[in-house]
Amino acid sequence: MPTREGTTTLLLAGAIFLLATNLASGLLFVLDALLVSLLFVGAATAYLPLRRLRVEQRAPTRGVEGVPLPVEITLESARSGRFLVAEGGWPGARARALVPQVVRGLTVAVDLTVVPSRRGRFSLDAVAVASRGPLGLFAARRRIRVNGGVAIWPRTRPVPSQVMAHLVPVLEGGSSGARTRQPEDLYGVRDYRWGDSPAHIHWRSSARRGALVIREFERPVRPGAAIVVDLDRRQSTEQLDAAVRAAGSLFQAALDREADVVLVGWEEGVVQHRGREAAMDWLAGLIPCAPPVAEVLPQLAALGRHLIVVAAVIGSGPRTAGGSWPSGGSWPAGVTPVLPAGQVYGGTHGESSVGAGRASGLVYLEDGTVQAW
Repeated sequence: MPTREGTTTLLLAGAIFLLATNLASGLLFVLDALLVSLLFVGAATAYLPLRRLRVEQRAPTRGVEGVPLPVEITLESARSGRFLVAEGGWPGARARALVPQVVRGLTVAVDLTVVPSRRGRFSLDAVAVASRGPLGLFAARRRIRVNGGVAIWPRTRPVPSQVMAHLVPVLEGGSSGARTRQPEDLYGVRDYRWGDSPAHIHWRSSARRGALVIREFERPVRPGAAIVVDLDRRQSTEQLDAAVRAAGSLFQAALDREADVVLVGWEEGVVQHRGREAAMDWLAGLIPCAPPVAEVLPQLAALGRHLIVVAAVIGSGPRTAGGSWPSGGSWPAGVTPVLPAGQVYGGTHGESSVGAGRASGLVYLEDGTVQAW
């Protein structure tokens, strides 16, 4: 379509043509032909480079919300062109850059910097290429679909030492153990030493090695921890985003301490992740889709781990039965709640909610920062 300059030139050419016809002036006809030629040149230089254009878009498969992410767009056209503008990215996170020149048959690469505004799993959007040509009289635009996707992880925050003081007792010791002599707690085998009980000889291994070996045993002293994300379907996306950032921050802090920890949620059943990449990929795509965390607490407790529950809605769940916590807003034994600071400080759910917060002393902010109070 014509730009403002192109529209002005087109109107001027029409007016000069009418004037030249009335006056029968050859000079005006020549001037009008010049303007029409400019319009044809402007249209050709704007539209032709986009007709047979090949585009590819490359982006990392993972990123972090709020952190700039590089995106590369390559262009190859059957016709040369100048002053193209390439725009790429995904919905809610797009950027554009000027391509000064595209030479026929040659590949041109342009780098964009996209800043993801929020977490999620996104498909790469179509690349939009715009051209105004060197004269700027016409503007052409073409959208070319590309394949690919990106997972934007929630942004994590450092966990203060005051918070870790609350969590270290449950995070550490998950992998420690104590030697026992209980037959059901097999740990491994070792060479026989004088005084060992013959009842502990592992005869199959002894026959294989040609020497006596003894069975050793280990009993875990304490279970590990599970960081639970509250996926209560009644919460808003913004509430879940804050809970996800806080859970990611706590999970990262636990991994840094080499603790025995898993990240857990409820999606028609217990879902748990141990590795960082798998856990953060899971956090990236979470939506509010589950019953209140109190209703699934018995199933989560069956994991045999201490539960660090990042709650999004305080006081969710039935009042007395079906997995709810006791009256008065307290939480069951083996559960450490981490509550939204806005609800605790504001008292939006009553005095019992504030009491629940004081029991653990841990709250989190919208940006995922976890605090002790």
